[in-house]
Amino acid sequence: MPAKKPTTKKPDLTTRRRARKSASRKTKPVARKTGKKAAKAAGPTILLVNMIPRSMSGEEHQDSEPSIAVNPSNPLQIAGSAFTPDPAGGPLAPIYVSNDGGNTWTLNSIVPGGNRTTGTGDITLKFSRTNSTLYAGILRGDSKTTRLNILRTKNFAAAKPMEVLVDRFNVDQPYMQVSNVTKGAGKGKDRIYVGTNDTSLSGSATIEQSLDGAAAKPAFRKIRIESRQTAGQDGPPVRPSIHSDGTAYAIYHSWRTFNNNTGLGTADVVVVRDDQGATGLKPFRDLIDSQDKRVGVRVAQNTKFNFSGFLGEQRTGGDVALAVDPSDSDRVYIAYNDDQGAFYMLHVLRSTDRGKTWSRDLRTLRNALNPALAINDAGKVGFLYQQLTGTGAGQRWETKLEFTTNGANWNALTLAKVPAAPARKFDPYLGDYAQLMSLDKDFYGVFSANNAPKKTNFPNGVLYQRNVDWTKATLLDIDNTSAVRASIDPFFVKVSG
Repeated sequence: MPAKKPTTKKPDLTTRRRARKSASRKTKPVARKTGKKAAKAAGPTILLVNMIPRSMSGEEHQDSEPSIAVNPSNPLQIAGSAFTPDPAGGPLAPIYVSNDGGNTWTLNSIVPGGNRTTGTGDITLKFSRTNSTLYAGILRGDSKTTRLNILRTKNFAAAKPMEVLVDRFNVDQPYMQVSNVTKGAGKGKDRIYVGTNDTSLSGSATIEQSLDGAAAKPAFRKIRIESRQTAGQDGPPVRPSIHSDGTAYAIYHSWRTFNNNTGLGTADVVVVRDDQGATGLKPFRDLIDSQDKRVGVRVAQNTKFNFSGFLGEQRTGGDVALAVDPSDSDRVYIAYNDDQGAFYMLHVLRSTDRGKTWSRDLRTLRNALNPALAINDAGKVGFLYQQLTGTGAGQRWETKLEFTTNGANWNALTLAKVPAAPARKFDPYLGDYAQLMSLDKDFYGVFSANNAPKKTNFPNGVLYQRNVDWTKATLLDIDNTSAVRASIDPFFVKVSG
């Protein structure tokens, strides 16, 4: 059953402040010192929740490739997604719904084109910043070829299926972003930017854009952001990030070479920028590479990737991520990885001049992927990733969230350190991405991982809804007695303070 229907009316400022305070009170605290120096010594408040509801305690799905969206108008309302089929076997895929700041979750099957294995195909979610509308970019799970839908609903907890705004074929890995600019043409309207890999084009890095997503029939245009000759196409990930002043960035994997037989290739990591917003006839052409004078700065050139490779059970490829500072649109962080033969290397870099020039590596990590970046209102950077450690039967997936204010000093939280098991049922195993976002000073994220309920697997604590026996480190069925095998579940995380 869907959760109780929430109001779609935008709360006033007092209501929003109370909601944020209520969400903070519900967050499970870590151990804290007491006394006069308590405030100075206190660390962050961490909430980590396994999102599978108790009513699904018997499920053993590979619930991978998760997404998260927090309603800026009411942070108690959070939507999530993963490769989760409808529990009743119906034609609609579910989203995860929380009305209490992420402490508890239910499923609401409202996504068109579901199937019985993964629910939907690739899916990402974002709320409007002003009107509580939830938008989604998906690949339909009932299509034999890649079929993009862009969706919306004004009430994410209601039973009504999401409205289809765009229906297009030959498009891969949609990545949804929504912004409401604070000045200029189109001020206050829902600007939708969906990064896609449009395989009908040779240079396939594309942005699907609407400058008024809340309109009765919003108009979308397809913007090709690739300016160079490619090896047939670009890589699947295209990641936009939009500032409230109207500046829009995007990062993508521009393929230089690719061998379809081996899966090996080389790519440039390219960043583009659009300063024109609603008035631009030729958007995303405001960054010019200083070497070849083409649109898009090549932050890294001829990086290697292996589209047929694996880290443990997780397939590899070319990961990219980007976040712009909400208080300064000149300041941008990116992450990307490349295949260095014996291992994959994940890199983090920064630009302070609107993407024209870039720092050297601020952070490098071996055998890490699924990077996600976010910057809060105080300028603190959050960096979420998943790293394969150990060897043989001792391999583990470690999910960490690191923070920095200057790019030099990083503080890490280990969220999960779980066995690199069970065997995958389909690709991708953990997902081709995890997600991280910020709201005010808080960070919200989601990742997928092995769900074995062992306390040492979650060094900063965890909450489960589904039935578990912590003493025996065993998942339990809905009867709270029968054992259930470990599988892959989505985990929600909030870090504040």
